[in-house]
Amino acid sequence: MYLRIIVIAFGVFAAEVSRADDYIEWVAANSGVNWTNGSAVAEGAGLAKPGTPPSLAKMMSCRAALVDAQRNLLESLQGVRVEGITIVDKLMLESDLIKSSVEGSLKGAVMTSRRPQADGTCEVTLTAPIAGNFARDVYSTVLAPNNQSSGPTESAVQKAMFSSLDYVLSAIARPAHANESSLETALETLTRRLDNLEALITDQKGLPKAVRGMPTGIVIDARGSNFIPSMSPKIRKLRAGVIYPKMSDQQTLAARGQLVSLFTRDVTTAQQHPIVGDRPVVLKALRTWGDTRTEIVLNSEGSRRLEKMIQDGVMQDAGVIIVL
Repeated sequence: MYLRIIVIAFGVFAAEVSRADDYIEWVAANSGVNWTNGSAVAEGAGLAKPGTPPSLAKMMSCRAALVDAQRNLLESLQGVRVEGITIVDKLMLESDLIKSSVEGSLKGAVMTSRRPQADGTCEVTLTAPIAGNFARDVYSTVLAPNNQSSGPTESAVQKAMFSSLDYVLSAIARPAHANESSLETALETLTRRLDNLEALITDQKGLPKAVRGMPTGIVIDARGSNFIPSMSPKIRKLRAGVIYPKMSDQQTLAARGQLVSLFTRDVTTAQQHPIVGDRPVVLKALRTWGDTRTEIVLNSEGSRRLEKMIQDGVMQDAGVIIVL
């Protein structure tokens, strides 16, 4: 069963002005990552060259500011924490795909603010979403070494379909002297197989169980711990392993280009965020796990509640926000 973690209209959120509760991690003086709306952000300043005609000075200063902001945005994207201590800058040294993805993000960046100043300078703010193609390429690159499969494998649905197809073909190829009784038996058997296949497909789709009163999302309160945000946070059970995301969930996220979680500074803000719905569950983090500070440990009760939500299929349509 796959976890469907977060889907966000990043084109809307990335254009918003940063709020007081946004968790912005500055990687340099004028560049950083807004982990609350899932975007890389950067500011730039520029001044027209001496001797530029007054009629062109403002335009030329803002163009210079744009170039400066693009250079700073590159620092933002390179400084995005992916998994543990791994950052995008390291991946760029190893993967042409990541280099290309960063270049694409720079070209697709949105100018969210343009501020000509009275002294002739200009200030520009650029944002680029982390989700989408960028997240897809990063996740795929990180997960690739862990993919032990040499090729696609047959799912349970595929096996059942091929089995049913083989049965149909063998029934068609029966000799002409086959009696009516044997054909009826074959038809009944085929009908049962198709019924089982339909049930299996329905189960594989993991259709959400829309039960009134069910939780609609998760807010994890990690305040007081030394947890830091990343593109691949993990939630662990006390004295046990990772509850989510599992490898299959990570592969699904990679294909969709979705982020595992968003981050904010305030519990109330997190509870009111649309991605966690109307009835979010608040779980308290005990501490972080390991040296990377990107994995959270829940207590026994919190782990039990999260595992129950996963078992009930709630997490297929639920969002996650971690409060720092």
